[in-house]
Amino acid sequence: MARQSSKINVVPQAILEAAANLFIQRGYEGTSMHEIAKELGVSRTALYYYYKNKEEILVSLTEGLTIVAKQLAAQVVEQEKEPEDALRELVHQHAKLILLHPVQFRVVDQAEGSLPPAQKKVAESARRILLQKFTEVIQRGVDRGRFRLVDAKVTAFAIIGMCNWTAWWFKSNGKKSADEIADILADFSLHGLERAEVKKESKLGVDESLRLLEENLSQLKEVIGTQK
Repeated sequence: MARQSSKINVVPQAILEAAANLFIQRGYEGTSMHEIAKELGVSRTALYYYYKNKEEILVSLTEGLTIVAKQLAAQVVEQEKEPEDALRELVHQHAKLILLHPVQFRVVDQAEGSLPPAQKKVAESARRILLQKFTEVIQRGVDRGRFRLVDAKVTAFAIIGMCNWTAWWFKSNGKKSADEIADILADFSLHGLERAEVKKESKLGVDESLRLLEENLSQLKEVIGTQK
């Protein structure tokens, strides 16, 4: 009976939020299950109903971000949207995931070394796949002449890093909402990659159209050259 009443007194999400805040304040190693229970105002039995130790809490925090981020990105790429639409959606959803869970992300970023080896490999794999999906979409845009000729992987690193950095400066009570900031980052990423000529190609005259065609052919040659 005691076990059942403990379950009613606390929910997993509350445990994760309290633990994340303490991990940031005191460090993962400096936080105990007793302190997490005290922060929630419940007994340790209430925590043990869901998590047998703080390592399991860290695993849950990690999976809630890295695995979800990977899955969301994979879903976008599988839809085979136009590069511009796909990139905008990738950036927006990844940024919003971080913006809605900034403390959790900071914990995951700082305490990953404390994960069990198997879970650490899962997290590393999820991050690699996330990078791969961003890279794939950017490269698709380059290959189709929609994006500037850039190193797709380096660019993907930069965009993901920009989204992740919001965990350190975003304030939920600030002037901009999470949705608004995610929109700004998506616009910034897309405008930084789009070729200026592509944006106005429908308004070009004959001479300008020929120049654009020559540039497209030149870019195509470079793309083909890098793929040999």
